[in-house]
Amino acid sequence: MEAHRKLEQNGYPRLYTHRSLQPASGQSMHPPTAEPALGPYLRALRAHRLLVVLTTVGFVVLALLWLAVGRNPSYEATANLLVTPLPQDDQTFRGLQLLRDSGDPTRTVQTAASLVESPEAARRTAKILGPDWTTQQVMDAVTVEPVGESNILAVTGSAGDAETAAKLANTFTKQTLAVRRDVLDRDVGPLLDQLKSRQKALGSTNTEAGAQLEDRINQLENVGTGNDPTLSISQAAEVPTSPSGASPLVILVLAGFAGLALGAAAAVLLELLDRRIRDEDEALSILPLPVLARVPLQRRQLGRARPTDAWTVAPAVREACRTLLLQLPPSSHEGGRVLMVTSASTGDGKTTSAINLAATLAASGERVILLDLDLRKADVAHRLAVPDPVHLNELLSPDHLVPLLRTAPSLPSVSVLATELLQGDAILLDPLYARLPQLVAEARSLADHVIIDTPPLGEISDALRLLGFVDEVVIVVRPGNSDRVGLSTTADLLARTGTDPAGFLVVGDTPGQTSSYYAYGHHRRRELFVEEPVPERTTRSTH
Repeated sequence: MEAHRKLEQNGYPRLYTHRSLQPASGQSMHPPTAEPALGPYLRALRAHRLLVVLTTVGFVVLALLWLAVGRNPSYEATANLLVTPLPQDDQTFRGLQLLRDSGDPTRTVQTAASLVESPEAARRTAKILGPDWTTQQVMDAVTVEPVGESNILAVTGSAGDAETAAKLANTFTKQTLAVRRDVLDRDVGPLLDQLKSRQKALGSTNTEAGAQLEDRINQLENVGTGNDPTLSISQAAEVPTSPSGASPLVILVLAGFAGLALGAAAAVLLELLDRRIRDEDEALSILPLPVLARVPLQRRQLGRARPTDAWTVAPAVREACRTLLLQLPPSSHEGGRVLMVTSASTGDGKTTSAINLAATLAASGERVILLDLDLRKADVAHRLAVPDPVHLNELLSPDHLVPLLRTAPSLPSVSVLATELLQGDAILLDPLYARLPQLVAEARSLADHVIIDTPPLGEISDALRLLGFVDEVVIVVRPGNSDRVGLSTTADLLARTGTDPAGFLVVGDTPGQTSSYYAYGHHRRRELFVEEPVPERTTRSTH
């Protein structure tokens, strides 16, 4: 409560703590809400909107180039053939290769189409069209298809100009009938000779049979000098007025839709492959916690830390830290309040946030101890230019905490336990963590506030060992950098241990914005919010 009073004396009003607003035990203050079915896809499109736009525009540009340079116009003209099959019981044209009714109109018309697509008709058509045409070219340029379920065959010719297309369709249709006429003429001659011989043998003894034979001979003579009675031209092909296929406008629209679909698919694929959290809402959907404060990203020129450099906190960052601290309740334990700062993944900015929180508290006259317990990747010593960091083997000694605390030249108002991992020290981690509760308890008795920098909880489980010895847990999350899987792991670990974190400290608000300030593990580099100096205050030494 003393910390709250001192901050309020500096002009900051009292805020309700998030604990006082929580419902009864066992209930969640921010129950997770079901994300809409299209939520992940819309988020992917927003995150990769530039890719979607570029893909769509690229497809449209390619379509324009194809229309201007690569597209060869094609014209189509269609002539219609009427199919009139002979009855099955017809005796007049028995023995001739004529189309007969099969009982299935569709099958009958399909049979007629196979008769019309004649290589001989294509050869004759090519000869008429000129030396630029071959039999195969005609076969490729002409299609014969039934029109729906009617008895009409559509003979369609395709060519590079309208007149040639119409001439191709009409010539092929006429030559098809000419081929059929030649076949009938060849077959009718021998049949007529047979029938005339029978007529001569009958003489006038059988008047009815002779009359029937005479009638058949007359009809066959008509067929021999005319066309196939089962095929006739019902409509000649006309010269088309426009090219076939889709119009340029339709092609451009389709290209736009294709580019949009491909761009959207690529965006969704990238979103699936990218494990980073895109925005604050996504973080809250994974781990529903109060957002205690938002820290803006600011770009600064980095350099090697020097003992003469002072760690300063920008006004916006200090304001965010004060807002966060005002929302935390006083410690329920005797002594100072212990605040653990962790994150879901590396690079989220937890170490810098821990230092800024410590600097903000110290600037208000509080006794602050900063413990660097990210033992696998200690970084506070490098950030604050601590001259003589503590080796891990020194933490195992039975000495008290006070001899291990250091005064950072860049932040003299904060007592720092600055650790350093040396080669071979990793084997000391297990026995060291057994002693950490004692160190935390001693720090609590020496200071008003203890800030602990721990490893990312979503990647290393070391921070779980400290959950029972701290008052509050603040999770630093950075949209555009925090690992989605790491945050899910963090949420699962906190749920299993029954830990209720104080809330989120959100770093930055623009996915994709980069800043070397919040970069986990950049050793011996100066990363500051330098806007105004910290006012000098008389602080009580913890040594």
